[in-house]
Amino acid sequence: MAKTSKKKHFAKNVKEKNSSGIFDFINSLLVDPRFPYILSGFYFVVMLIVSLNYHTIGDYGVETDFYEGMVYEAKEFLKGNLIIEGYKGPLYPVFLALLGFIFKDYFALGVIICVVSASVFLFFTYKTVEKIYTPQIAFGVVLLMMSNSVFIQYSYSAGTDLFFCALAMISIYFLVKGKELKLSYLFLAGLFASLAFLTRTNGLFLPAAALFCFVGIKYTSRHWKKIFQHSLIYIGGFLLLNIPWSIYKYIHKGDFFYDRNFTNIAWELFGQGKMSWDYFQAVESPKFNSMADVFLRDPFHFLKEIFVINFYENFVGDLEKLLSIPFAVVLVIGIIALFKRKYVKNQVFFLINILFAFLILLPAFYSERFSLFLISGYALIVLLLLNLDQLDKIKVGGLKLSLLIFSVVFCWSLVEGITHNSKQIDFGPQEVLAISQAAPDSIKTEANWVIARKPHIGYYLNMSYRKIPYVSTYDSLLTWMKQKKADYFFVSSFEAQTLMSYTTNQNEQQKFYNLLNWQAEKQDLIPVTYMSYPPAVLYKLVR
Repeated sequence: MAKTSKKKHFAKNVKEKNSSGIFDFINSLLVDPRFPYILSGFYFVVMLIVSLNYHTIGDYGVETDFYEGMVYEAKEFLKGNLIIEGYKGPLYPVFLALLGFIFKDYFALGVIICVVSASVFLFFTYKTVEKIYTPQIAFGVVLLMMSNSVFIQYSYSAGTDLFFCALAMISIYFLVKGKELKLSYLFLAGLFASLAFLTRTNGLFLPAAALFCFVGIKYTSRHWKKIFQHSLIYIGGFLLLNIPWSIYKYIHKGDFFYDRNFTNIAWELFGQGKMSWDYFQAVESPKFNSMADVFLRDPFHFLKEIFVINFYENFVGDLEKLLSIPFAVVLVIGIIALFKRKYVKNQVFFLINILFAFLILLPAFYSERFSLFLISGYALIVLLLLNLDQLDKIKVGGLKLSLLIFSVVFCWSLVEGITHNSKQIDFGPQEVLAISQAAPDSIKTEANWVIARKPHIGYYLNMSYRKIPYVSTYDSLLTWMKQKKADYFFVSSFEAQTLMSYTTNQNEQQKFYNLLNWQAEKQDLIPVTYMSYPPAVLYKLVR
C-alpha cells in the first residue's frame, strides 16, 4: 500500500508540474511586450489569406452599402466632390478613396481594410484590458473575440463596422494608457473619438461616456479646475475635425447638424414588421422630415419602444444572434456578478463606455453587427466572472472549473464561427461575376446606366447604377427605365422575386418571372449575355 501511495503521489506531482509548466509557458508569453503584436498579427495573416481567396464578391446584405454608397462616395471624392450622405460621416469613403486611387480594386481594398481594422481592434482591446486588469484577462477577452462568428464575418465583409470599432477602442485606450493622464493623451482620445464619430454617428457615445466619467466619477482629477481643463482639451480634440465638417454641411445643406438617421428610427418604430423595407422607403419614409416628426407621430410609442422594449430586445438579440449559447449563459451570470465586486476608476470607465455604446444603439433598428464593439465588453464580463476567487478555487478532475468553463465557451464559439463562416464567406452572388466576365468590354463604361435590385452588377460592369423602382406592372417598369434613359437591365432570381413581390396580379408576376428566360421574346429588351444556373440575364434596353 505504501508503494502504491508513493506512485500515486509521484504521478500527481508530475501532472501538476506538467500543468504548471504549460501555464508558466503561457504566462511567459503574456509578459512579453511583443505578444499582443503576435496575437493580432496571427489573426491578420490568417484572415487576409482566407478572405482574399474565398470572399471574391460582397453579399446582398451589408456589403450592398459598400458598393452603392461607399465606392460611389470615394469616386466622387476623387473628382473633388465630398458627399454628405446623411447617415454616417465622410471618413471611411475618404480613406477608401485615397487608398483606392493607388490600388484601384475598391472591393479587395475594402476587404483588406476590414481585416486590418479587426486586427487593430483586437490589439488595442488587449492593450486596454491589460492596462486596467491583467495580461491573462486581456488574452482571454481577445480569444473570445477572435472566435466569435459575427466578429469573424465582419472581419472580411467590406464596410465600416470594424473600422469604427478600431477607432473607438484607440480613443478609450488613450484614456487608460498611463499611470498619469497626460494632456496629449486627452487630446488624442478626443481626436480618435472624432474620427470614430466621423465614421459612424453612434461614435457619439465616446465623448458622452468620457465627459460623464470626467464629471460623474471624477475620472481624471478630484479638482474641478482640472476637470474643466481636461474636458476642454478632450472636447478640443473631438471638435478639431467636426467643426470643419459641420461648416461644410451648413454650406451645402443649410444645417450644421444635418443628419438623416431619423428615417432609420422611423423604420424601427413604424415600419419594421408591418411592411417591406422597399415599400417603407418608397411610400412612408418621405413623410418624415426630422426627428421631431418621428417623435410627434406617437410620443408614447416612441419612448416605450426605445427605452423599454428596445433595451430588452437589443440585449436578447445580442444573446441570441451575436453570441454563442454558452457565451450568452455565462455573460448573464457575469452581469449579475458585476455588482458583487469592487472596481478602480479605470475599470469603471471602461464598463461605462460599454454601457453607453449599448444605450446609443437603442433608437436604431437592431442588427448584431451594430453590437460588434460590445463584444469586447461582453468578453470582459465573462472573464471577470471566471476570475472570481470563489470560482477559481473549485476544481474538477484536477482542473480549475473556471478554465473548463472558458474552454467550453471558446471552443463552442470557435466551432460555430468556423461553421458559419465557411458557408457565409462565398455567399455573394457569383452570377454577377459570371455575367460581368462574359459581357463585352466595349459596354463597360460609366456612361452606361444599368438597372438592378442591388448595385453589385454596376460595380463589376463599371457602369452607373440605378435601383429598380417600386412598380406593379411590367409595362410601368419599361416606361420608367426609358424615362431614366437606362441602357442595360440586369435580372437574376433576386430581381425577379423582388418585382413579383410588388404585385398580387398573377399575369404581371408571370411577366416578371419570364425575365429570367433569355430566349423568350420581350418588348424592347435584347439579351446581351446570360447564365443558366443560377439564372441571370443582362439585357440591353431598346429606347
